[in-house]
Amino acid sequence: MACNEQRQPPGVRRVNPRTSTTGALLAMALAGLGLSATGKDVPAQLPRPDGQPGDATKPVKVYLLAGQSNMVGMGDLSGAKNPYTGVFLTADPAVPAGPLSIYRAGLYQILRCAVYLPDGAQTTRAVAAGQLAVPQRGGYQVHCGSGASSYCRLEVDGREAYRREAGGRPVTPPLTLEAGRRHAFKLSGFQGEPPRFWMQQMDLPGHGDLELVTQRDREFPWLIDDQGHWTVRQDVFYYDARISFRGSPLSPAANGKNFGPELGFGHVLGTFHDAPVLLIKTAMGNRALGFDFRPPSSGRQDPTNQWESLEYKLMIEGVHKTLAQIGKLVPGYQGQGYELAGFAWWQGHKDSFSDEFIAEYEKNLVNLINDVRKEFKVPKLPAVVATVGFGGYHMADKFQKIWAAQMAVGDPKQHPEFAGNVASVDTRGFWREPDESPAGMDYHYNKNAETYLLVGDAMGRAMVGLLGGQAEPLPYGRRPPPAVPAPAPAPAVPGAAAPAAAAAQAALEPIIVDGMLPAFLAEPRNRAALLAEVSGEKPRRSSQFLKGALDSLNAYYDAAGIHDYDWHPFGPDLKNMAWEYFSFEPANKGPGYRKVTYPAGMEKWFAPGFNAAQAGWKQGLPPFGQLGGQLAPLGHCTNNFCLCGVTPRTLWAKEVLLIRGAFNIPPLKAGHRYRCVVGGSAHVNAGEGYAIYVNGKLLAESREGVGKREGGQPRGGYIYRDFFKDFPGGPVTIAATSFLRYTGARGAAAPPHGHLTLWLEEMNTPPVAAALAGGQASAGGRP
Repeated sequence: MACNEQRQPPGVRRVNPRTSTTGALLAMALAGLGLSATGKDVPAQLPRPDGQPGDATKPVKVYLLAGQSNMVGMGDLSGAKNPYTGVFLTADPAVPAGPLSIYRAGLYQILRCAVYLPDGAQTTRAVAAGQLAVPQRGGYQVHCGSGASSYCRLEVDGREAYRREAGGRPVTPPLTLEAGRRHAFKLSGFQGEPPRFWMQQMDLPGHGDLELVTQRDREFPWLIDDQGHWTVRQDVFYYDARISFRGSPLSPAANGKNFGPELGFGHVLGTFHDAPVLLIKTAMGNRALGFDFRPPSSGRQDPTNQWESLEYKLMIEGVHKTLAQIGKLVPGYQGQGYELAGFAWWQGHKDSFSDEFIAEYEKNLVNLINDVRKEFKVPKLPAVVATVGFGGYHMADKFQKIWAAQMAVGDPKQHPEFAGNVASVDTRGFWREPDESPAGMDYHYNKNAETYLLVGDAMGRAMVGLLGGQAEPLPYGRRPPPAVPAPAPAPAVPGAAAPAAAAAQAALEPIIVDGMLPAFLAEPRNRAALLAEVSGEKPRRSSQFLKGALDSLNAYYDAAGIHDYDWHPFGPDLKNMAWEYFSFEPANKGPGYRKVTYPAGMEKWFAPGFNAAQAGWKQGLPPFGQLGGQLAPLGHCTNNFCLCGVTPRTLWAKEVLLIRGAFNIPPLKAGHRYRCVVGGSAHVNAGEGYAIYVNGKLLAESREGVGKREGGQPRGGYIYRDFFKDFPGGPVTIAATSFLRYTGARGAAAPPHGHLTLWLEEMNTPPVAAALAGGQASAGGRP
């Protein structure tokens, strides 16, 4: 807390670190005396930095910023490219208004006009006319109708924008449209009802990096000077005490190619204080409050684990080491001492992977604030907590629980002991979608510069309020919560799609199949990936996850209501057939999937000729599994590619599991793709590595389990061309092995757990992808 700089409280001395190192932290007790703050009012629009250092006669105001990767800083400075090949706009009112790439444009008015034929006869033809508007200036292509309804002509502002005559191909001259302007259009030459038109913007700008936000979008003008260069605050010094161990006067480039909340936070506090300001950041990515940052008051769960609470210790250590050299770091420092003025916390993603960490998040956060205060002997140290905001107001349930815990800590009704000295900042309104951001990385807020600036700015203004100052909110930036939509009417026929949904899908179908899908196919990278997958040749490097370019292609068809190319079960129902199985404890102990010595006589356990019954194997139904020695599911998973939420039917008793069986498999068909799915291990920390054998040959292998951020995708192996001869139709020996897992998040000990099911799937290759292999690929996307 800031204090009166003009008087020295009795019993407290100002510390000069040049003459006292052991007593340096006593100066921070000034912040806990409850003295009134001295600082300037902070306006909504911040002033540009004046280039002057802070008043060296006043103690340096020190702020500690801590958290995980987003506090480290993932906002992009420059280089944003649009993630889309085209933005599509439609005039069809049946298309739902979406937050991403499809916008409504145009309003029809149907006119009737008389047409005189050469023989003098008169007929009447319909003309559709109206106005359209686009969200941003750019070059567009117009497309009308689909199939038979595509034979028509469209003019925009009196210029031909689309024409297709009988037997011909569409003519789509480029069209430049202005944002915010109503363009008149006229549609003619159609039969029956006027076709709906849609447009594709071709010249897509990037969005969301700091250069674009400040220079093109004219936001945060205090960050650039008249020449467009970054401004530098000489009165605020930024130091990274955890990763780079470097510091500099605060500017957008102070943190490297990316920046975090320190930029907005530092500008607000630099405006508020006359004294120099020091921001000490101690943040590291992929760290949980319940484990890595676990504060001392929460107690140790595993005292033998070297990682537990390590991040908390490194945070404290980093602050002490930084303060010990403050005279070397802060420019113009004259030995006037310093005061720890506040603590800023932004974190929460990592804890979402543990139900236990979610449940105890509020308790751990309270303990963290109190332990930091105790460590630095500042009982009422102001603390600002920024909530998680992934997905904005549509965030997942697990993040909502963490958000609620973070908001509770700043609520004086729930925590009266924190009234006036802890504030929570709701960041949900600062979320920006991928199409208005540099990247589609939701766990890094899509690297959107505006998000990181707004979070830091809001934290800074909340801190000013705790210090007794006045800070006006920014007049822009926070998105309001969405209106709660009325519930959709129930379908007339059980199991049938609602009429509105069916109409929307029908309206989207030509945009997706004739527009978005060809745009996807036009990308050289996508075409190369599709060609490799359709060829059936095994790649030099393969992933344990079963998701590729064909799956991305099929997502377009699924969105259009075309499900001809979905994966579906193939052959006998292996999930409900008896398998031979055996489990044992290997002689060489060690974590995870590894080479082991098999019991005598089982060296070729995966070969067709192996006699499992003679070797003492049993038979059982999948899933094979356990949780802490019991037949229990691993979680609440309902994904049909995982099934780890299903209770196992056969106990996986010891670490290594071997399963095998001979099954009558139909012959593989040309024009189709096949894969063997490993169920029960698709989530982080849920499954170990595996090996799959077909007729004694290794089909696929993963030497590791599911690592961080990789969960939620099917695992297994594709059946490539070199294995086709093993499926002529008839008995096929399929075998697999995997290991129980004994660890959870960051290597923490966990009850033994495992879950394993195997089955085969088939996919009909879309014709546009199959045409690539024959050199016949076109831009068209229709089946």
